[in-house]
Amino acid sequence: MAKEIILIGGGGHCKSVIDVIEQEGSYTIKGIIDVAEKVGQQVSAYNIIGTEEELPEFLEASPYAVVTVGQVRDSALRIKLFERIKKAGGQLPVIISPRAYVSPRAEIGEGSVVMHAACVNAGVKVGLNAIINSQALIEHDAVVGDYCHISTAAVINGDCQVGNEVLIGSRAALRQGVKIADKVLVGMGSVVLHDILTAGIYAGVPAHKLS
Repeated sequence: MAKEIILIGGGGHCKSVIDVIEQEGSYTIKGIIDVAEKVGQQVSAYNIIGTEEELPEFLEASPYAVVTVGQVRDSALRIKLFERIKKAGGQLPVIISPRAYVSPRAEIGEGSVVMHAACVNAGVKVGLNAIINSQALIEHDAVVGDYCHISTAAVINGDCQVGNEVLIGSRAALRQGVKIADKVLVGMGSVVLHDILTAGIYAGVPAHKLS
């Protein structure tokens, strides 16, 4: 029997995660948590049932939850919500699309979501509360830290090491073995040929620091 799950955040990313949850089939969506002015509205036919302040009482009745706020420039809100769920005693399962491939020899951290057509190959380690977005490829033995977003069709080649709170933009590519520091944003379509050792925004072919 499918277990109830609560979604935290009712924006565009939530709609994509709803599709994954529906197709995966292990959970039924109880409702969505968002800001007070949105309570009573719907996202993809699911009700926004309450606010972050009410989360502990919802989790007491249905302990499973997933963060469905997206991550574009900053991971702070996703971290805050993840920690709020944990503090309230909630459980954050790994959600994997049935249309994705995740090697049985890969490790995916608590609260992470692997979207449609993503590929996570053997020996990969993905940290907590990550987004592995549609068509992303993470090759053998790569490490992706906590609170990262590997965006649509991005390529993380073998043996790469990606730090915490990193965003790799759509169709960006990392050369094999590249290391990325914490709190780095790699712009869409960029090609990273060398290690990035300091936080900041990088873009271009080859990628260079913008700020």
